[in-house]
Amino acid sequence: MLPLDSHIYAWYSHQISQLYEKIILGHRVDECVLAYRALGKSNIDFSKEVFDKIEQKAPCTALAFDLSKFFDNIDHYKLKQAWCEILEVIKLPEDHYKVYKSITNYAYVDRNAVFEEFGINELQNIKDKKRICSVKEFRERVRGKGLIQINKEKFGIPQGSPISAVLSNIFLLEFDKFMTQYAYEINGIYRRYCDDILWICPQQYTENIKSFVDKEIQRYGKNLFLNNEKTETSEFKIINNCLVGSPPLQYLGFVFDGQYRLIRPQTLARYYGRMKAGVRARVIVASKAGASQIYRKSLYENYSHLGSKNFIKYAYRSSITMESQAIRHQVRKHWKKLHQEINNRMQSP
Repeated sequence: MLPLDSHIYAWYSHQISQLYEKIILGHRVDECVLAYRALGKSNIDFSKEVFDKIEQKAPCTALAFDLSKFFDNIDHYKLKQAWCEILEVIKLPEDHYKVYKSITNYAYVDRNAVFEEFGINELQNIKDKKRICSVKEFRERVRGKGLIQINKEKFGIPQGSPISAVLSNIFLLEFDKFMTQYAYEINGIYRRYCDDILWICPQQYTENIKSFVDKEIQRYGKNLFLNNEKTETSEFKIINNCLVGSPPLQYLGFVFDGQYRLIRPQTLARYYGRMKAGVRARVIVASKAGASQIYRKSLYENYSHLGSKNFIKYAYRSSITMESQAIRHQVRKHWKKLHQEINNRMQSP
């Protein structure tokens, strides 16, 4: 059962979302804001659309921006302004104001402080733990020792609450409108997926876009800014009748170099890392039980094409949606690698 606050947040999130959708319906912003909306699409669909647009508009430039610690830096005053504009009021109604105060003055606990209190090693895998402590321990050792903190800053909302997603979208509504209008004027494409901003533009506008995005985002609070270290510029040119992207564009978990649409290598590496950890855990369980063989069903379900909802099936869906055999090729050896890992671990657990 969800806490009462979560139910309240969910109700107001529903109300605000309906108003937000009405505002952007029929507006170009409707196709530009991708995250936290009931669009019936996934990151696979959004990435394919972007890669298709690049092919249509080449030669062009793709610019990928990242908002640094987006939720942590949402300005409270600007958020309240945006909230009022959505409701078409000068002052928030009392009930909405209470929700606003609750979400901006949120309580939190520092993870490292809790780990230290309960003697948990930061490198220790706690995913399988149902909870860190009991209710009694929480009252005595977390709340009782003053580990609960209240956000007293004039910026930041918690990420993951039922209302945070829609608030992040209304917060940047005017920004999205400005970006969308400018994209229309220069025959470009603007997309925003939460804190990931993407532009596709004629090459002569590259520097203008960079300064324009940087300048406009500064209007939304002194703490909100672009993470320039993560800004990527990919030039797409036609060379010998072939589209070439330099460097390849990375977007929502995929890579596009003008010819091939692939899953990011880092994502593949994480999958194989999880697979190895899963095999290792199974071998340890079998070893402790004195068994000569391991239970493979869960390994197949989690890490192979025999499962129904896992990374390999995600890769297969991506291959179909992207119309990219190259993605299928990326995971073609997963079955062999899974059994190699099982055999290696069984020989030396």
